[in-house]
Amino acid sequence: MSRRWVLAALAISVVATIGLGGCAKQERAVDAGAGIEAKPEPIRIGVLPTEDSLPLWVAEQQGLFKKEGIEVEIVTFQAAQERDAAFASGSIDAYMGDIIASAALESGGSPVSLVTVMLGATPQEGRFGIVARPGSQAKSLADLAGVPIGTSSASIQEYVVDKLMQSAGVPADQVKKEVVPKVPVRLELLMSGKLQAAALPEPLLTLAEKQGAVLLADDTRGENLTQTVLGVSDKYLAVPGGMETARRLLRAWDAAVDVIDADPGAWRALLAEKARLPEPIKDSYVVNAYPKAQTPSEAMVAPVLEWMRAKGLLKTDLAYGDLVQKIPR
Repeated sequence: MSRRWVLAALAISVVATIGLGGCAKQERAVDAGAGIEAKPEPIRIGVLPTEDSLPLWVAEQQGLFKKEGIEVEIVTFQAAQERDAAFASGSIDAYMGDIIASAALESGGSPVSLVTVMLGATPQEGRFGIVARPGSQAKSLADLAGVPIGTSSASIQEYVVDKLMQSAGVPADQVKKEVVPKVPVRLELLMSGKLQAAALPEPLLTLAEKQGAVLLADDTRGENLTQTVLGVSDKYLAVPGGMETARRLLRAWDAAVDVIDADPGAWRALLAEKARLPEPIKDSYVVNAYPKAQTPSEAMVAPVLEWMRAKGLLKTDLAYGDLVQKIPR
């Protein structure tokens, strides 16, 4: 009987542990490495050539990673698919990306924790908008009912199109899309009049406006729809040294944000180089204000998951606690 009791107790323990899975990331963050003098692990971070990663590049150039005693390698990918494949294979430990890409990785079997917002904590950060071609008579998004809008599919860009059109009161069955995955090609088609309208992120949104495109709406009013986040592998964070690196990385991020805030214009040349700002705007583009390290909120994550669920884009159902982990500071 004693042996049976022990086996039963063990089974109950296992079931209870599984049942806590949905909120485990938040709780593990508090306990990971507790009482251990952890040596920081080297970290490889995958980024895209976009403005979102400027604080990382500033931290690298200014020696802020070294000051924190961490070894950071920033790896630039030319496409999100390449970045995601590298993360799934374990070639990189972390990445700059969006919530949709992160949820797809998590539900696809590559566990990831979103540890901070990199851009988009306020409506003014990381503008994304819908523009009509030069010379268009469209004055608002309502004028695009039934008109194909150039965008990508199953992406943060399609999500923003749906949300902006919904906010403008356009019925879902009147929201038409033309899939043009590559943003530079989309811009070219828009400017040549082969697309009547297109969804564009910065800095190509600013470039389109400068060249005569008509801005109909963006996400700088109300809520920001396009948060960029730093995702870190759960496997990496499970090691005490990985958690210690994450702590120090976020401190270096905050220090870099302070450096940029002190003189944003001083970092335009670095941004132009790393993010490949288009020639017509590289000397005038306004450098973003970047947020201090902060955990993505449920208000940022939950609507994205709901949209993905409705689109059938999740292989397994996810909740906020499955994606987000607060790093003790």
